[in-house]
Amino acid sequence: MLRTLTLLSYGFLALIITGCSVFEKKPAANNLAAAEQTAFYTCDSCHGPNHIRVDAMSPKIIGQKQTFLVEQLRDYRDLKRINPYMNGIVSKMTNQDIDNLAAYYSNYKQYQH
Repeated sequence: MLRTLTLLSYGFLALIITGCSVFEKKPAANNLAAAEQTAFYTCDSCHGPNHIRVDAMSPKIIGQKQTFLVEQLRDYRDLKRINPYMNGIVSKMTNQDIDNLAAYYSNYKQYQH
């Protein structure tokens, strides 16, 4: 477990040092298709491909209530909740981007292809 945490810490440090392109992504457009792309390229790396969590440290976001997800993402963006990775991910998202992403995750059907 300690080794896994150490490797994750080094990986996170490498992302910060190299200027991970995730932080440079353009905000999603005003639709769920764009939110799906944001989810695929941004969220799935921690919350899991095909919406299966990678590890227990990443919360399950699929099927959460839209209002809950909106509140959490805005709190990260506005630095009311501190997590350096999440703060960076949502820092450039607009309210509409967050609304779209929350709608996508709250309405996602687990077996959708």
